[in-house]
Amino acid sequence: MIGCSGSAPGPDAACSCYLVEQDGWRLLLDLGTGAVGPLQRYAPVTALDAVFVTHAHGDHCDDLTALAYLRSAAGEAGSLPVYGPTAVESRLAERLPDHRKLTFGPAPERIGPYRVRTAVGRHQVENWAVRLDDQLCYTGDSAPCDALDDLAHGCAVVLAEASGFDDEPVPNHLTAGDAGRLARRAEAQLLVLTHIRPWHRDRVADLLAEAARHSSCPVLLATAGLTLNL
Repeated sequence: MIGCSGSAPGPDAACSCYLVEQDGWRLLLDLGTGAVGPLQRYAPVTALDAVFVTHAHGDHCDDLTALAYLRSAAGEAGSLPVYGPTAVESRLAERLPDHRKLTFGPAPERIGPYRVRTAVGRHQVENWAVRLDDQLCYTGDSAPCDALDDLAHGCAVVLAEASGFDDEPVPNHLTAGDAGRLARRAEAQLLVLTHIRPWHRDRVADLLAEAARHSSCPVLLATAGLTLNL
């Protein structure tokens, strides 16, 4: 877990960014505001193989700009594939017209060693939830919907946003309770809550408790530096 803060960085957490590694192959899921700094503690920017971006909101993709500059400054000659909705490329083009060795495209059926499935969730902009094999399903930002349920079903680990509480829902986002219910319907083995907004950091115990009330599996809180073996 590189960054797990929602909407804006917190004092000790960058925005959404998750590094997935298998057999020396490195895939980033999202690269939100402030994440490229701590990312470099875990992997050189020139050692990444691909980036998957769920949607074109800054807390999920804005540090692509910094990543492109850092790779260029490091002398990286190869182009880094970035997969996600077309709006992600449009957002970056406003800030980095030549893209600095980033290549954009739709998600293929395989990214490196991973078999990839996606589903369009319910959000203000097009959001692609993503599943890697049967091991990890990441929601990005989405309200509950059938497409998300179908994608997550049977997946071992659900990495889900928890942008609020059932009694204080945020439109187009999952609450902690929603995350718990999603994990239960998915028959997941582990639920990891992420996208915790900075103003909820003093209520993480309540978020975990709400998710646990509805989930049939253990619930963890995503924190910077947390490592899971899938």
